[in-house]
Amino acid sequence: MSVDAVRHDRHDDGPPAHEERLRADAEVLAGAARRLLAQAAALEGRAGVPDWCVPTLRRQAECCRVAARDVRDAADLLGRHAARAGDGRVTTPPARPSAT
Repeated sequence: MSVDAVRHDRHDDGPPAHEERLRADAEVLAGAARRLLAQAAALEGRAGVPDWCVPTLRRQAECCRVAARDVRDAADLLGRHAARAGDGRVTTPPARPSAT
């Protein structure tokens, strides 16, 4: 299984673009969590699967879920900071989707 990385250009295009990239990164992490949980479910109870495999996949999924939440929180904070700094936009954080 692989996780598709979100491509980031190296030039600085301001807080709105950075906020958008953070949200895209959070979605990539949430997707990784979902795929890891699906893999754990597919392997659970199957013959020949090592005892450590399913719990490890679940722990990795939880780490991705927490990281996705943290990155979304960072995007929210950046958006609020940019609004207070006067970039002219009012931000309302989108509803947070479940990572599971």
